[in-house]
Amino acid sequence: MTLLRPLHLILALIIPAISAIAWGSLLKLCGRPPASIAKAMTRVVGCLGPRLAGLTLHCEHPQRLNTGPAVFIFNHQSGLDPVIVAALISSSARQGGVAGVAKQSLAHNPLLGPLLRLTGSVFVTRGEGWEQQLLPQATARVAAGCSIVIAPEGTRSYGKGLRVGSFRLGAFAIARHCQIPIVPIVIHNSGTRLPPRSAQLRSGPVYVSVLEPYKIDPELDLQQAATKMEHTYDDCLAQGFGADIDLDSQPRPQ
Repeated sequence: MTLLRPLHLILALIIPAISAIAWGSLLKLCGRPPASIAKAMTRVVGCLGPRLAGLTLHCEHPQRLNTGPAVFIFNHQSGLDPVIVAALISSSARQGGVAGVAKQSLAHNPLLGPLLRLTGSVFVTRGEGWEQQLLPQATARVAAGCSIVIAPEGTRSYGKGLRVGSFRLGAFAIARHCQIPIVPIVIHNSGTRLPPRSAQLRSGPVYVSVLEPYKIDPELDLQQAATKMEHTYDDCLAQGFGADIDLDSQPRPQ
């Protein structure tokens, strides 16, 4: 069993990725538009990933995912999170595809590279003026009918799941620049399904809260917006699945 568990994780992540790449490549050869390709590939990953991983998703307020175009943000507890978010977004009734945001080095990854490029991901090189790289690409994706999905922590949080790491400003810059809402996706327990620094996948339920779509107050600068959203995530994680969190009631950071 010790040897089979890492194999389970590999199959749960690789099979959906390869299937999505094959389907996306075929659609591209058929001349399908990029937004349509991204939507179809997200559906493949979202359908296969949770089933192969043995995850049962329980989502509160899934109808809020129908908002689009939007910036979908999620807290990053484990390597399962992109699969979970793909499943949630692909099951919604919204139109258009989604484009992720990734560091440039991933574009050359033999598995993730083709997957990210075919879905129209936005690539950013750290330390080279993130706004100048991010905003033109994101604006083009939104104009083509895509939403943006991003983990504002930038990397996995290795805490106990009740607090998020510091949010970077990219998601909030995109939302303000493109004048589209942010839709916060709070993943409560993916870290228990794939614990930090572990390759042992544990099948079971995953609980997700989708908060109200939120437009950034033009008077709130990006750092204030990011800090306010961090507080909202911390409150929702602390109160647990089913908490009724109102973003407008959250205190403004000083």
